[in-house]
Amino acid sequence: MNVKAQKPEIQDLVLQKAAGFIARRGPKGWSTAELARECGLAKNTLYKIIGSKEQLFETIVLGQIDTTIELLKTIIREEKGYRSAALRMLEQGPFFLAERPRVALPEIFLEFPALEAKALSHQKRAAVEIIDFIRQGQDGGDIRSDVEPEFLYDLVRGILEHYTRSGLEGDSLIQALRKAFVCLREGVRLGDW
Repeated sequence: MNVKAQKPEIQDLVLQKAAGFIARRGPKGWSTAELARECGLAKNTLYKIIGSKEQLFETIVLGQIDTTIELLKTIIREEKGYRSAALRMLEQGPFFLAERPRVALPEIFLEFPALEAKALSHQKRAAVEIIDFIRQGQDGGDIRSDVEPEFLYDLVRGILEHYTRSGLEGDSLIQALRKAFVCLREGVRLGDW
């Protein structure tokens, strides 16, 4: 077995470089040979790490979902109340998203159609705590109760997907996300925040 392929730091490097390639060039605009060169690996070693290009995309897409959901879950666990957690999400979320390579899922799903159902199923399982958090806001009178929590979650996903594909970066992306999330908050909140 190739020792390099077993090192977590090498595996992380491959995933970071591949996510960067996907964000900049889309799913078809690069090759595994380029990825291997960029990572300083032989192509055979790269394939021991990623399996196939489709498996690499699956790892990146599911990892992106998990990382984003985990940030939100961490905020929910650390904050004492609903409003403070929601406000922290609105504050930190745009910065978190702006610093990560933005992978446009629709383009990936066109290239790997079987991945879409798997990603959506994974996302729904991962988002249960977030949807419960939205429901908590409704039960506490902080959010309108006449809108389903799943719909509100889908609105947030739609905003993220739109700005992932917008081409905005850095401060422009942060400001656009902030405006979108504040607009959403103002549309659903009850009382003064």
